[in-house]
Amino acid sequence: MRGSSHMAGLINVDHFIHFYPQIYRFDDTLGFFPLRGGDRSPLGSPISMQKKGARFGTNVPMITELVNDSNVQFLDQDDDDDPDTELYLTQPFACGTAFAISVLDSLMSTTYFNDSALTLIRTLVTGGATPELELILAEGAGLRGGYSTPETLANRDRCRIAQIALHDNPYEGIGHNSTYGQMFTTSLKKYGQLCIGLYRLHDQDNSESVKRYVITNPPAELRIRSSDYVYVLEQFDPGLEYEPGKRQF
Repeated sequence: MRGSSHMAGLINVDHFIHFYPQIYRFDDTLGFFPLRGGDRSPLGSPISMQKKGARFGTNVPMITELVNDSNVQFLDQDDDDDPDTELYLTQPFACGTAFAISVLDSLMSTTYFNDSALTLIRTLVTGGATPELELILAEGAGLRGGYSTPETLANRDRCRIAQIALHDNPYEGIGHNSTYGQMFTTSLKKYGQLCIGLYRLHDQDNSESVKRYVITNPPAELRIRSSDYVYVLEQFDPGLEYEPGKRQF
């Protein structure tokens, strides 16, 4: 099918990214590609804001479910992992772009020997939703407002998982090159947050790099970077003031 475009746009739920005919052309084989060189937008053209890491709409976050673990080697052509590498040691799995059915088998075995693991797994997967909410959503009822009761308010008294950007300096006295142990202690004592891992850029020296990988339970002496994200377990209502030394129920 032959296509031509005078004006094209890519829309997602959070951002609007505009493409202009002076710098883009649509071809049935190549799709969208930029015209480099002399073709540029004239002075006075509207300024287009774009979220970093979502260039041209091709960097859409996706996760791929694998039936066979060995197929992970075909997901990323730039990945230099050995074909015989275990799934959990490969780059796509560490970056969160690949998931295998065999992982569910491991989780099932874990919950059989430790039933408390199911609560943690549910928090990681659903972000802290209750089983009742999961059932309502599964039936297609959707989210509807209602009156607050002591029972519903009690459901908020639980932890949830959050991702915090360290470049915003969320912890006083903790910055680039601080140790993970220092951040762990500070976040727990002063903010009531339990750090469980880091989300780190794969290539720090490349400003265009957007690939990240997860470091679960890092050693205390690991140096953190300002570009890192940290995964934490925190109280459901972050607006509540945390009092150090006071037990949270």
